[in-house]
Formats: sequence, C-alpha cells, structure tokens
Amino acid sequence: MGKRKLSKAARFERMFKIWEYLRKNTDAEHPTTQAEMRKSEIEEYIGNKETFNRLIKDMAYAMNSAEKGYKPEKDWKIYFHDFKKYYGDVAEDCEEEALFDNEEECDEFADQTMHINGLYYNRTFSYDEINSIIEGILSTKTLDTKSARNLIEKVEENLTTKFYKKGPKQICKVMEPELTDREQLRRNLLTIQKAIDNNVQVAFRFNGYTYQKKLEPVRDRKDTVSPYYIVASVGRYYLLACKEVVIKGEKVRNMSIWRIDLMTDIEIPGENEALEIKGLPRIPKRSVENLPMEWTEDFQLKHLNMSYDKPIWITLKIKSPKQEDDPTRRIRADYTFLHDWFGDQFRFVETEKTAPYDDIVKVECSPFAMVHWALQYSDRVEVVAPEEIRNDVIEKVRNLNEKYELDKE
Repeated sequence: MGKRKLSKAARFERMFKIWEYLRKNTDAEHPTTQAEMRKSEIEEYIGNKETFNRLIKDMAYAMNSAEKGYKPEKDWKIYFHDFKKYYGDVAEDCEEEALFDNEEECDEFADQTMHINGLYYNRTFSYDEINSIIEGILSTKTLDTKSARNLIEKVEENLTTKFYKKGPKQICKVMEPELTDREQLRRNLLTIQKAIDNNVQVAFRFNGYTYQKKLEPVRDRKDTVSPYYIVASVGRYYLLACKEVVIKGEKVRNMSIWRIDLMTDIEIPGENEALEIKGLPRIPKRSVENLPMEWTEDFQLKHLNMSYDKPIWITLKIKSPKQEDDPTRRIRADYTFLHDWFGDQFRFVETEKTAPYDDIVKVECSPFAMVHWALQYSDRVEVVAPEEIRNDVIEKVRNLNEKYELDKE
C-alpha cells in the first residue's frame, strides 16, 4: 500500500489516544469494538464511523508494515480480523484480483472492503514473560526494595493491560550484607559483558573483607582472566573464567569462579577504542579444563555453592524412615532437602535390604562441595563412594572432634 499523508495534526492526537486505549484495555483474548470504545473515556477522539475506520486502518498500515510488505502476524501491533484476511501469514487473494490491472488496485479494493472486527493491540510481551521479568527484578542484587517496586510498577503500567493479574508486588527483598555498592557492581557487570562479547580478557583487583568491614585486596597485583559466563546464583553474580598459571614450567588452564561483587578497578587490558583494538584475546574455551563449552542450566546442581572442581558421580546413603511392619512403605515424603540442591538430577538406586532400610542414591557433584554438603546434612546423609571423598569427610569429622575436644569428654 502507498504511504498516506495525514492532513490534520489532530489525527495524530486521536491515533495516540486510541493506541493508548487499546494498549491498556485489549489483548488477544479481550478484543474490543467501536461501540465499547464509545462508552469509554476516549469517546471524543473517535469521530464518526467512517473516521474511526480510517484511523484504525491507517494505524494498522503504519504499525504493521515492514520495509517491504507487512511483518509476520506475531509482530503486528494493531490486529483485526480483516487485516489478517488480506495481509496475514496465510492471506486470502483478492477474489476479484482478475478484474484488476495491478496489485495497487487490488490493495485499494481490500482497503475499501475491510471491516474493523476483533480489534486489539498485539502485545510485545506475553503475561508469562512479564511475570519472568518481574521475578528477575525481585531477585536482582543491583536493586533495593524501593527501586524494585518502582520498576515493577513501570513494567505493569507500560507492558500490561487491565486484564493482567498483578502479583504480590509487596514481596520484600531479603536484606543481605552490602558486599559492594550497587553502582560498582553494575559497572563490573557491564565491563565483563563487554569483554565476553569481544572475546577478550579482563583485569581486576580481587578483594576480601577485613575485620573492619571494609574491602581490601587479597593480592598486591591485579588478576587477569579470560571471561566466559556471568552466572547469577543465590543473590550474587559470579564469573566463570580461566586464569592461566605456570606450574613447574607448564601452563595450567583450569576453570575458576570469581565473585563479581568482590572486584574493583576492573578494566579490559590492551583496549584502545581510537585504534579499534578490543583488547587481549582470551583463551579459547576448548583449551580450558572443566569449562562447559555451552552454558547449561544444571551447572549449579553439579557445582554446589559455585565450587569449580570437576563433578563426578558420588554414591550416598540417605536416611528415609520406613514403616516398622513394612520396610517398603515410607513414613513421609522426606527428599525435599535433596531436591532443593540437586533438582531432578539425583538417581535413586535402591533401598537397603536390612534395617534401618536406608536409601542408596547417586548424584553428580563437585567433590569439594560434596564434602562440605555432607557435613551440613550429616544427620541425614552418608557418603558411600568414592572412597577418597568418604575419607575427606572422615578427616573433617576427626578435625571437628579435636577442635571441640569431644574425645576428652
């Protein structure tokens, strides 16, 4: 269709008011009608039937058009049935097309015969996607409770309709220690993401907290690493990277995990924007031990508390009480703690044939993390194999006995 020149400035105002109404009061499940709109607060902007139809068609032509032709239906902004009929993904040909000399005449026929039925504004984000955005806002470390609420209100006001079921906006973010100021964290995240996008290294000072509650560098020099993934976990951000070290004359390239909130003085070494130099090339992923080539969402299930040694299969004995008269019947559902840490990834093997009829399961997990996790749940978990991990747990228990002088009691 050819571009139209709108003759009166007032038409833009009417279009804007109609668009605003459609945006707030319609969706695919709740289309509107001209009659319904005349009963609303925008009645004075609609005009007569002919004016209304012209406005809606012009809005559809403008907002649904692509460089050539029209966008796919999923990307339309203004939807009504006859627009789909003539310009949709499976559009009907003009029945009288044979009577016309060219496509423009056919388009003119479509324009004259289209009726405005099933009218709604096609939303950019689904309500499920809006919920995901709000969940992300609530969980982010870079916003305080007040800022998170304000941002959620903006999302709901500008991206939803009156039909959207608003969630519990008054959920409060849990107060956590201020590990660094939020602006510093944002800068760190932006710099690291830029380095990842450009496949270059990043350098920073890595810090720890002193007894005076202040950040202080743990080394007198910066760490330079090759960055690969930014991971959000339990309210903190981590960087999966590789810091190349030389041991006995050989280069060692293992995956390492760094807390981003503990970084300061971050920079991209060798970057020179004037010369279009992005920085020092990072180590290729394939050259880094233990680093996943592609990100998988089960990473943390195998790397509890962001431990970075290589996961292996570990056999556990789980205390799960059974009925005394029937060891095949469980007293209660008591695997919640295991599911909280390993999701659906643990494997149930069997129930022991003798009392106390404990369960045998297997999990794929970082050995370092497992030793500490098994101690945390020592009343419910026993490491069975591999033997070296079981021995590490025993050594930890022996050290605890000595520390608390239990052998002297």
